[in-house]
Amino acid sequence: MRNNLILMPIALLIVAVFPLPYGYYSFLRLAITASAAYLAWQDYRKKNAFNGWSLTLSMVALLFNPLIPVYLDRASWFVIDLAVAGIFALRWHASSDGDNEEKSAR
Repeated sequence: MRNNLILMPIALLIVAVFPLPYGYYSFLRLAITASAAYLAWQDYRKKNAFNGWSLTLSMVALLFNPLIPVYLDRASWFVIDLAVAGIFALRWHASSDGDNEEKSAR
């Protein structure tokens, strides 16, 4: 079953490409870090080992973490926001592919 909560960070990242108050970007850092860290932990727990998704999402969580922020210019964040939205979209799509494989194995 697809985890539709993954769509929330995708929407937040797409909205982030517009000029918004600084408070939104602080909230975005927190929301993306929490979402990426949770999904990375979920993928790690599923296999009991690091895999491509858990490592990629861990790197996203580190990039967006609010405790030790990475400071880049607006143009760089524009590209990063869209790329990370794509990563979350691919992870959302892959979540349904994994269900199909589990059903065929039964």
